[in-house]
Amino acid sequence: MTNDIWTEPTRRGILVGGAALTLAGCGGNLIGPPSPAPQLYVLQPEFGALADSPNVPWQLVVSVPAAPASLDTERIALERAPNTMDYYANSQWTDRAPLLLQSLLVEAFEKSGRIAAVGRETAGIRADYVLETEIRDFEAYYAVPDAAPNVRANITAKLLGALSHEIAGTMQSVHQAQAAANDMTSITAAFTKAAGAAVEEIVGWTLRARSR
Repeated sequence: MTNDIWTEPTRRGILVGGAALTLAGCGGNLIGPPSPAPQLYVLQPEFGALADSPNVPWQLVVSVPAAPASLDTERIALERAPNTMDYYANSQWTDRAPLLLQSLLVEAFEKSGRIAAVGRETAGIRADYVLETEIRDFEAYYAVPDAAPNVRANITAKLLGALSHEIAGTMQSVHQAQAAANDMTSITAAFTKAAGAAVEEIVGWTLRARSR
C-alpha cells in the first residue's frame, strides 16, 4: 500500500520542491528524470430521469461548491487516519473536485428535463434561485488495510432566492461506495458511484424544495 500513495508535503517539502522546479527550468536535467505524467480519471455517473421529481418553471444557477483546501484539488484524496489526508500517487481527476461536482450537478438538472433553465454563474441565466453546496468529504478510506477501500461523499446543499438571498431550504447528502478491488480503476469507479448518488439526491431535493 505505501507505494500507491504519497503524504501531503510539509512546508519544508513544498519549498524544496519549488527550488527543484526552478533548477530544472534553468539547468535541464540537473535533478534527474522528470516524474511520470499522472493518469487522469473522470467522474461520469449515469443519471436517471428523476421520474418522481416535479417540473418547475424557475431558473437556477449552480455555484462552485465550497471545499476545504485538502479537497479543492485535482488529486484523488485518501484518508489514512482521522485528520490525516493523503493522495493516490500518479493519479488525478481531470479538474479540481469542486468544479467536477458543479458540472455533475448542472448535467443532472439538464438530464432531468424538469427545470426551465440551469447553468453556472457564467452562463448568463436570469436565475430565480441559487444552489450553493459544500463538499465536506470526498475521499477513500481503508476499513481493512490493503483491502479494497470505501469511498465517502458528504455534501451539504442550500437553496437561496437569487435576489432576496433568503434560504429556501438546506439538506445534507451522505453516500458511500465500496470499491470492487484495490486498484485505481475500481477505486475511481466507487468515487463515481458515491458522487452520482449524492448529486441525484441533491437535484431531486432541489426540485421538490420549490415545486411551484
